[in-house]
Amino acid sequence: MKAHTSVMTAGVLMAALFAASPAAFAHDHKGMDHHEGKHNKKEVCEDFREGKGKFSKEHREERRQKMQEHRAEMADRLMLTDEQRVIWSEIHDERQEKHHKHMEKWQKKMEKRCADMKK
Repeated sequence: MKAHTSVMTAGVLMAALFAASPAAFAHDHKGMDHHEGKHNKKEVCEDFREGKGKFSKEHREERRQKMQEHRAEMADRLMLTDEQRVIWSEIHDERQEKHHKHMEKWQKKMEKRCADMKK
């Protein structure tokens, strides 16, 4: 009983020390290619209107291809049977449809924001 309590106490103390350390407060986002601070709204709207950058069809198609490759690799790692792969595909198709609906809403919101920016 005493040993168990000592181990638990030591664990709690280590967690508290780490949480209070400067490492816990360091927010170094270098190397991350997304959410790099605030974006220039005019530039984003311009890219949106012109369909360039992450708004381009090529970018979206490339992203879709990568996701399909990732799903295929995952199915291989899971060693899914043909029947399971059909179900796996249906699940991801449903998720993709849900994502597509979400993106349509987001696109309407972007159109409104960018139209308001022109004024």
